[in-house]
Amino acid sequence: MRSLLIFVLSAMIFIGTACSGDQPSEKKPRSAKADPASYNRTSPDSEKEEEAPEEEEVRTVPPEQLAKAKAILAAATEDQIAEVDAKGKYKMFCAACHGFDGALGVNQAKDLSASKLSLEESVAQVYFGKGLMTPFKGLLKDHEIVAVSKYIEKELRK
Repeated sequence: MRSLLIFVLSAMIFIGTACSGDQPSEKKPRSAKADPASYNRTSPDSEKEEEAPEEEEVRTVPPEQLAKAKAILAAATEDQIAEVDAKGKYKMFCAACHGFDGALGVNQAKDLSASKLSLEESVAQVYFGKGLMTPFKGLLKDHEIVAVSKYIEKELRK
């Protein structure tokens, strides 16, 4: 029983570190309940203040990362991609933060079901990471990254 408890705690720590990083994300909390500032009701005037509508996030992938992603896409063959269990890899490495449907949002993970990233941008982000997202360049092979990115594009974005 003790070894099972140690295993479960170790798995939780691994998942927590795999979905976290050093840089804070700029995304606002999904609900008012998660935003401590929304509980600050000390001034009656603060309730009257209107917030500016949230602007759509500007996606920028550095040119060197985009070039590397294009090289990875060019090098991955259809046979290599077909051999990968992309759904299984997604469940193993991505679902802890993004959820099985892509919309979980743990640690402010992006909603993959609503993502507008191109395949090149997606490969670059999985390869290099971004914000709190772990870079997977050492954990997955290049063709596995392509397979997972294509899985996200075809199966989660509907």
